[in-house]
Amino acid sequence: MIIAIDGPTASGKGTVAKMLATKLGFLCLDTGACYRAITVFFLKNGIDHTNPESYIPALEELEVFARCNPDGSVSLFINDEDITERLRDNEVSVCVPHIAHLPEVRVKVRKIQHKIAELNNGLVCEGRDTTSVVFPNADFKFYLDAKLNVRAYRRYMQLRSSGENIPLSQIKREIIARDEADMTRAESPLIRVKDAIYINCSRQSPHKTVERLFKIITKRIKNQISSGFSR
Repeated sequence: MIIAIDGPTASGKGTVAKMLATKLGFLCLDTGACYRAITVFFLKNGIDHTNPESYIPALEELEVFARCNPDGSVSLFINDEDITERLRDNEVSVCVPHIAHLPEVRVKVRKIQHKIAELNNGLVCEGRDTTSVVFPNADFKFYLDAKLNVRAYRRYMQLRSSGENIPLSQIKREIIARDEADMTRAESPLIRVKDAIYINCSRQSPHKTVERLFKIITKRIKNQISSGFSR
């Protein structure tokens, strides 16, 4: 079973996806983390994302692996190096839109995502094109959203907890720029597909949102089972 969750940055989809996966006993895959992992690789190795002659050969040799930890979290490795702790660095957040829009990068990431899905019977995936491009045939599709001020504050607190003191006003500007980049890019833009269930979690705690999604999922499964028996 594949559960796909889309939504803009800092909408809460990452936290919700992890909690939902734990509740269901599934693996949680942050599809955006794959793009962040490649961004970390580019930054660390000084790879010029504007020069195909620089980044295309690097992508061909790049390997990204996901490992599920005992606590349910997922660690990402680039060529055997654990780079999980760097994924949420503000420098990475600022640079990832410029790298994520590259067609060659998106093709690479989709291959990584599908390989991980093939190795797991139950998967909760979250990102910005998960329901539209990565897993268009997912069993369940959700689009999580929240007001801009709420998303900016969430990102502010997230960065503070990791030791980064970025002004809230700057974070808000960066989120606006990120939304613009995600929604207008030519390759796999962020959209709300027609069959995705829209969830506004501006005033909902992650726990409440997870319970809401869980009820939707279990209700549909029960109805499908009942329908099968009735035949």
